[in-house]
Amino acid sequence: MDGLEKIGSGYIFRQSVAGHQIEAHIKGVKETATSVKAMIALSVDGRGIHRSIPSLTSVSGLDGYWKKLARRMPTADWGIDWEAVVELMAGQIIDAHSTGEDEVVLGEVDLSAEAKWAVAPMLLAEQPNIIYGPGGSGKSMIALWMAVLMDTAYVDTSHGLTVVPGRVLYLDWETDEQEIAGRAEALQAGLGITGDRSNIVYRRCTLPLANDADHVKDLVEKHKIDFVIADSLGLACGGALDEAEGVLSYFSALRWIGGTSLTLSHTNKEGKLFGSVYTTNSGRSIWEIQKSSTEGDNHMDVGLFHRKVNNTAHQKPLAFRLSFEDEVVVFESRDPMDTEVVSDTLSASELVYQIVSREGPVPRSEIADRVAAYMDRPVDKV
Repeated sequence: MDGLEKIGSGYIFRQSVAGHQIEAHIKGVKETATSVKAMIALSVDGRGIHRSIPSLTSVSGLDGYWKKLARRMPTADWGIDWEAVVELMAGQIIDAHSTGEDEVVLGEVDLSAEAKWAVAPMLLAEQPNIIYGPGGSGKSMIALWMAVLMDTAYVDTSHGLTVVPGRVLYLDWETDEQEIAGRAEALQAGLGITGDRSNIVYRRCTLPLANDADHVKDLVEKHKIDFVIADSLGLACGGALDEAEGVLSYFSALRWIGGTSLTLSHTNKEGKLFGSVYTTNSGRSIWEIQKSSTEGDNHMDVGLFHRKVNNTAHQKPLAFRLSFEDEVVVFESRDPMDTEVVSDTLSASELVYQIVSREGPVPRSEIADRVAAYMDRPVDKV
């Protein structure tokens, strides 16, 4: 069918002329203050003719482009009016690129719909999510564990998570495919899944996401990806995390790619989420991860604390024990109040809430003693 079709990050233009089928693959449409450019790979009857990056808004640029095509396949011999073809194609690309998202009438929006989770109660579906914490706190392992649960459609209510099955893309700026593949296999073994190969799609990244977004969007469409993990924000931004430009470009790229995403990030010297205020503003569900200071030789306890969320309630802290054996990693859900990491991290008021939520009413005369015991402090210091 003739016309322009949206494909992934770009378009395909098709036109039948004089018994010949013209097809152009358009990628990397970029708009500046003075021009719109795109990479165009054009073929006729399946044979590649020309690839270049013409300016679609420049008369001289389009003239040079169609005249080069006419030299390759003269109109007198092939019957193709290249000037008309190029002008039609350029116009359709510009119109499609400038259209953007369809408009909606606010009064017709369904407000009854509740927030949807990709991984309840942690990751909001179709939104950018963030987990942050210090180095070595288990961020990557937690993210990959959720990816394995999603990839294998694993069901186990003992973990306290409800996972929507789907295809996962792991974008990695920090390690390599051997390490991530080995971890995925160990996590599957910990779930009792043996013999099944992982279907998680892995890509080692070197460019900032903003510079690579079109290719990632094409991978998402090619592999029917539902969930994207980015490990981690510092390198994926390609700039200083405390500057707005790199952070905003990163989250704009995520929005362009679409779907559910999880970004891993680090803490600053104060133990807060590293980066500009735009990092916090851009994440729709943000969790802090901390590990126990007294981990064992073959295990560690981690706590997860919900620091920010949009359109739904804050969630209670979560805790897991990660046990490491020979090529096996086992996750066990734990009561957060039974782990040191939770009592070390929660404030007195948060501990009061956790104690009462867990045990029911507690006499006022006892609550200070209970909180002091959890915090390992004298009562008069609570």
